[in-house]
Amino acid sequence: MPQLGLEIAGRQIGPGNPPYVIAEIGINHGGSADVAREMISVAAATGVDAVKLQTFKTGCFLSRKSAYFDVLAAAELSPKDLKALSEHAATLGVTLFSAVFDEPSADVWNDLNAAAFKIASGDITHLPLLRHVAALDRPVILSSGGATMIEIARGLGEMRAVSPALPVAVLHCVSHYPTQPKEANLACMAAIRAAFDCPVGFSDHTLGTATAVAAVALGADIIEKHFTLDRAAEGPDHALSADPDDMKRLVADVMVAWESIGKNKKAPVESADHVMQIRRSLVAERLIKKGEVVTRTMLGVKRPGTGVQSADIANVIGKRAAADIDADDVITWDLLEE
Repeated sequence: MPQLGLEIAGRQIGPGNPPYVIAEIGINHGGSADVAREMISVAAATGVDAVKLQTFKTGCFLSRKSAYFDVLAAAELSPKDLKALSEHAATLGVTLFSAVFDEPSADVWNDLNAAAFKIASGDITHLPLLRHVAALDRPVILSSGGATMIEIARGLGEMRAVSPALPVAVLHCVSHYPTQPKEANLACMAAIRAAFDCPVGFSDHTLGTATAVAAVALGADIIEKHFTLDRAAEGPDHALSADPDDMKRLVADVMVAWESIGKNKKAPVESADHVMQIRRSLVAERLIKKGEVVTRTMLGVKRPGTGVQSADIANVIGKRAAADIDADDVITWDLLEE
């Protein structure tokens, strides 16, 4: 049975919890473990919850005739590199995990006691990989760029056939880069949550932070954003990625968005004294002498709201003043005869 929430490295993710922000390094390290180490350090300092890599054996998922083969092959990190990077992230208090593109890569991360696995959008229909990852019985974040609801259902079904209680979150995603905000279709997250009763999120390929903020306002439990040290660096993902300043701003902005959502209940947060100052009371439009019968023309409606409310005006008209009431004085019940 699908679970409403999930936990990654002790962090609860789902309704009622702050958005889980992932800095997606991907292949922006270019195959250098030293660069990846620096990126993890800098990303951790921005306040993200997790940093994510992409782990693959290029020959296992990409044709050698692909224009990207050499780029991706050069960006592979060894199991030894991944172990050292995981240990480094642990010292910084940030969670490091990876998208895995083939079974051997998933096994490497399983041996590293991965906190979670990510399945990239393009692999939502790679059912053998989904089943293999599900069998490792760790939390899974499933990205759905280019997918239909039927394809999401099939992918989840395949994983849960292997591990019925597998904790899974589904990320809405538009997989071409950069995504235009008008293409984001954030409203579909509600449909995903309703259909699959799981945490939802947004893998953000837009520029800036506005779309991520909107996603959180619409209920995203997870925000994932590509991360780079330099947006001008060479490589396919740097230009669309958030640099350190961008990522720090994103973390701050989505937290403000989450904090401002509140609860599905209308109740005043202002103090009662403040509310009374912005509301109105009945006031005397002129001097009303003691014993005089109050008429409608004697009454105005002005701030503050510390006296008789205007809704009670019919109960005031016709009463006698119990004392002199000066012009612009707020009328209180003790100034009127019973």
